[in-house]
Amino acid sequence: MSRPAGQSVSPLTRELVGEFAGTFILIIFGTASVAQMVVSGGDAGDWATLTWGWVAGLIMGIYVAGRLGAGHLNPAVTIAMAVYRNLPWRSVLPYIVAQTLGAFLAALVTRGVYSSGIAEVDPGLTTASQTIFSTLPNHGIGTAFFDQVVGTALLVFVLFALIATLQGAAGQLLPLMVGFLLLGIGFAWGTNAGYAINPARDFGPRLAQWLTGYDGAWGTADGTPYWWLPIVAPIVGALIGGGLYVLIIERLEVPAEVDSPAPAPTPESAEAGVNADPRHPITAADVVVPDASATSKEANR
Repeated sequence: MSRPAGQSVSPLTRELVGEFAGTFILIIFGTASVAQMVVSGGDAGDWATLTWGWVAGLIMGIYVAGRLGAGHLNPAVTIAMAVYRNLPWRSVLPYIVAQTLGAFLAALVTRGVYSSGIAEVDPGLTTASQTIFSTLPNHGIGTAFFDQVVGTALLVFVLFALIATLQGAAGQLLPLMVGFLLLGIGFAWGTNAGYAINPARDFGPRLAQWLTGYDGAWGTADGTPYWWLPIVAPIVGALIGGGLYVLIIERLEVPAEVDSPAPAPTPESAEAGVNADPRHPITAADVVVPDASATSKEANR
């Protein structure tokens, strides 16, 4: 009998496929929501709709990637996980490559689907439509750098708290909560630099647009190199956010008390009708079978 396909590949390979697929979903929803707004001149979208497009892409992307692995979808998050959460460093570069490739291919799809609309509204392929794919500063390089550091620090700080809180079955809500986190960042930190907060989200689509005719993709309208900023600043922010969480929250947390296992009633106490602990109800098995108490202890998952 042949093994399921998933068992024939390494865990890292499964994780990389997940990161690729999840990031693809994130970017194709996000870039297409911006494209719809741009090519319609605002008639079919605005800042709120494009933000919700990114949120939907992130939520669905994490659910998709989570079937196979961690669902980071973001090199800055991956690096923070390696520094603060014991992700093996040997996985970091492959994760980043998979994430960037997924973002790149998703941007190419959006570029193809909206090529006619882009040609109509921006035949010169200028910064007027560049923001469909990559980010640009609105108030200078310094402000954009600070903005990206703060935004990504908030992302990782709150993400660590969500991961610590949503354990077990509640973990199914994690993608939704991370989506709301991005919603808040998008509504609060979007105007300065487009809240890239993700090196793969910016570099992959930036490369795609450069390869498809955007000669100025690597810089601002005046030619100032900008491509590096949405890579460096989010990584700096992620390290700061993760470090602050460990220092402020994790270090001061009081571990939740773990209830000790309830002592099982002995056959003698059961026969006498005495329950040694109300958390362990007496059953017929406790009376009839001398060692049945061994099977009535709580099983760890």
